[in-house]
Amino acid sequence: MPPPEAGTIVGERYQIIKALGHGGFAETYLAQDLKEDKKVALKLPDLSQLGDPAIYERFRRELSIGKLLQHPDLTVAIDYSEGSPPYLVFNYLEEETLAKLLDDKRLFPIGQTVEMVACLLDALSYCHSKGVYHRDIKPENLMVGRDGHLKIIDFGIAVMSNSPRVTWRGFSGLIGTPEYMSPEQIKGERGNEKSDIYAVGCLLYHMIAGYPPFSGDNPMTIMYQHLTSSPKPLNEIRPDIHPGIWACVCHAMRRRKAERYDTALEMAEDLRSLDKVDLKYIKMIDPPMVAVAQSKHFNRNLWLIIGIIAAAAAGLGLLVYFLNRS
Repeated sequence: MPPPEAGTIVGERYQIIKALGHGGFAETYLAQDLKEDKKVALKLPDLSQLGDPAIYERFRRELSIGKLLQHPDLTVAIDYSEGSPPYLVFNYLEEETLAKLLDDKRLFPIGQTVEMVACLLDALSYCHSKGVYHRDIKPENLMVGRDGHLKIIDFGIAVMSNSPRVTWRGFSGLIGTPEYMSPEQIKGERGNEKSDIYAVGCLLYHMIAGYPPFSGDNPMTIMYQHLTSSPKPLNEIRPDIHPGIWACVCHAMRRRKAERYDTALEMAEDLRSLDKVDLKYIKMIDPPMVAVAQSKHFNRNLWLIIGIIAAAAAGLGLLVYFLNRS
């Protein structure tokens, strides 16, 4: 079945206008709700994975999350169908994503940035209180609302505290986005509220510095940095920032999750009372997880990827060798 074109009607109610973007397992479209005469965002599964029953389970989970969460800074599913194809429906936000603004080098004033992130933590605290962990907080999943708040979108890989693991064909055990992925997620753990807090630390760094704390030519390089490196101090990039901000980032981004903020609300309170922030985290040495490669918990998918890259490089080397001999 080809991707739906503009004008296609889904579920006898939603008319496709245009594609909006592609996620880990689904495509999102702008559509017209013919019943209520309003624009909505329509999420349809990746056509290559339609036969996988786990896709349906993912959609059901995202709908369950939508029914559970009611918060002005959360964009959750408002309708669902198990038809052919299944789909999820969301309220459509016309605002820009934070990613688009950051790509355009549009940085907010530091004070505004701090308050935006504090409000984001309020919304995450609400999610966590309901047993929902987003696990993919990043600029692409945040809309900048007209009220100045960051609106969380795409709960596609969110997890509920009492839900079983769900995997699908062609999807690795790694959950998240390399630039914002916590060390425990890189090691293959499921991720929870502490993982969201780590991602927010990365996000706050990005919003102030203008780039993420770690970057590289490929995902493996970036993930390795999360396990072994420290980002350039924010106060060296922006000397005008309050030292409490850098302390908050350092606290949120501790490699060992037990050393991070206990709750999102605790971090929000620190951001709103910078003069009271304990600056010890700026000076604390965060040792690299040098033993992670030997850990039985280390995600096997990382080694699989490394093996594939190594095999491809070896094959290319042999090809060049024989071509030079011929």
